[in-house]
Amino acid sequence: MRPKKVQQEYYQVNFSFIEYINTLICCTCVEMRVAGILSVMFLSLIVLSGGLTSAFAATNEDGTIPPLSVTTELPLYDQGDSVIFRGQIKDLDVNNMIDVTIRVIGPLVDGASSNIVQIKQIKPQLDGSFEGSFIASGPLWKKSGDYKVLINYGPQKAETTFFYNGGTGEAEVDVPLPEEPVCEEGQIIKNGACVTPPPPEPQCGPGTVLKDGVCVVEQAAPEPEPEPEPEPEPATPVCGPGTVAKEGICVPESKPKPGGPGCLIATAAFGTELAPQVQMLREIRDNVVFGTNSGTTFMTAFNDVYYSFSPAIADLERQNPAFKELVKVTITPMLSTLTILNYANIDSEGEMLGFGIGIILLNIGMYFVAPAVAIVKLKGLIGKRRL
Repeated sequence: MRPKKVQQEYYQVNFSFIEYINTLICCTCVEMRVAGILSVMFLSLIVLSGGLTSAFAATNEDGTIPPLSVTTELPLYDQGDSVIFRGQIKDLDVNNMIDVTIRVIGPLVDGASSNIVQIKQIKPQLDGSFEGSFIASGPLWKKSGDYKVLINYGPQKAETTFFYNGGTGEAEVDVPLPEEPVCEEGQIIKNGACVTPPPPEPQCGPGTVLKDGVCVVEQAAPEPEPEPEPEPEPATPVCGPGTVAKEGICVPESKPKPGGPGCLIATAAFGTELAPQVQMLREIRDNVVFGTNSGTTFMTAFNDVYYSFSPAIADLERQNPAFKELVKVTITPMLSTLTILNYANIDSEGEMLGFGIGIILLNIGMYFVAPAVAIVKLKGLIGKRRL
């Protein structure tokens, strides 16, 4: 049995040419007579003309698509092969669906035969295409030769031919064929299932449109209403010193009130907001720092930075007791320097700036300068002992 892959390479060739090739070989092997050569050339011209005719059978001479066409997947089949055919109905009437009748006759003698070897009916698809297959095996498929596939769809007819190599007449199955569903009247096969085709939409004339399956008079689109002009926004008043614009009027500028959020790090370190250290920090902030404009400005900027990281440190203190004790020891020197503000008599902006800068420098000295000096001294002592 010849593989189908090999047959695909000769798809455009009329395989009845094989018999004539055998005649060509016999003639050339005898004595290469002139009459034999002329006969072979004549037969070759007949075969090539037949192949060209079958290659362009899908279209008319003027290039238009015929009302009904059919082709086979391959031009040559062996015993047990599935002969797959497909075609196209140019103008399909979906309101009057009828079956496509397929007959296979052969082998052909002088292009005709009265021996019907296969007959069946299939339903076309909604797009007018149809496809089917049959098995080339059984007692009717013994003789080799050309076989013709005849297609009838109402009064329309189409045909195509293929070559069969002959067989023993035994029933062989190449590929199992799926069973086609039996559809009710008015239904067609789509994707292997029976469906009812939708009714054709009515064609509406000029000035009408299709609405809910009925042609109605087209109504003109209403003119859009003019958009209302936006109201002019009220002008923002220009306010003097100590006042700000609020809802279109100038009101006195509100200053930050004493109090506000507590010291999160100190509260977490000492366990409660009622601890003396936390109370002392709150009193210095509300009674001393907020008493001057420079102190208020400093606290506003300090709170923006401080509250960006202090909640995370306070959470770590609550989760880790050792870290809590370390923070308590670390902030104790700073708390002792801030107590100076409780005993200072600050009545002006200059005094607030002086005490504030002094306390900041004092903390820098305790937390940075003193440890740096101690580290340098310690490294010197270690170096001398090594000598």
